[in-house]
Amino acid sequence: METKFIVITGPAGSGKSLLTAELADYMQSQGAFVARVNLDPAVATLPYDPDVDIRDYVKYEKYLTQNLGPNGALIAAVDEAFNYASDIRKEIDDINPEYAIIDTPGQLELFAFRVGGPLVLDAIIAERPVTLVFLMDAVFFERPSSIVSALMLASSVTARLLKPQINVVSKADLLLEDVKEEIIPNLSEPGFLIGLLEREDIDWTLKSLLMRLAEALYDSGVIGEVLPVSIKERESLGLLYAKIQQILAGGDDYTAYREL
Repeated sequence: METKFIVITGPAGSGKSLLTAELADYMQSQGAFVARVNLDPAVATLPYDPDVDIRDYVKYEKYLTQNLGPNGALIAAVDEAFNYASDIRKEIDDINPEYAIIDTPGQLELFAFRVGGPLVLDAIIAERPVTLVFLMDAVFFERPSSIVSALMLASSVTARLLKPQINVVSKADLLLEDVKEEIIPNLSEPGFLIGLLEREDIDWTLKSLLMRLAEALYDSGVIGEVLPVSIKERESLGLLYAKIQQILAGGDDYTAYREL
């Protein structure tokens, strides 16, 4: 059985570890064999018991003693993790799960702007099927300008990792009803977000920039469907699992942001 990979990415505090735990539990309840992989060497506690844990190989604390600071220490630790990528891959292969969910560090720059994160992921996953799940905190969907910012960050991860990606609004139970029912379902409609920006009361220079960025997102076709997910709403976990299955079944030709 060839393992399929689900890589959970997103900024710190967006709920990656909690989603890893709840999604794995949901998938297992549906009969899937799932392995949980922790790729954050700096995390102190996790809401799940990892089947494979980078902390068994890389000690974040040793870099803290080198006056690198917390972020610098994490960057160094993830860079070191590349040396153990084959060991991590072997651990996963020995488990031989149907799915491996990889929980990534909170510092998104490790994957969006640096070399180490993508190298480690590529070495672990190799040529096997994979989809990214990018989390955008519900708080960013309170204003159109913040939505543009979140989607630009999501697109930068897509451009950096070059993998199929599902964009998810995490903590969806915190969304206002009109945002959840009217705004998010319509984001993929050409020009919809631009219309929202036009009505937002912000400085015109900033508004002009944001509208151009939104136009670029639409022109490139990378907005697509945005999926609200809450670990408190089991149905939303089921919808996410269905999207993951559809992407992984679509093969290499599957477009990351195709409407499912």
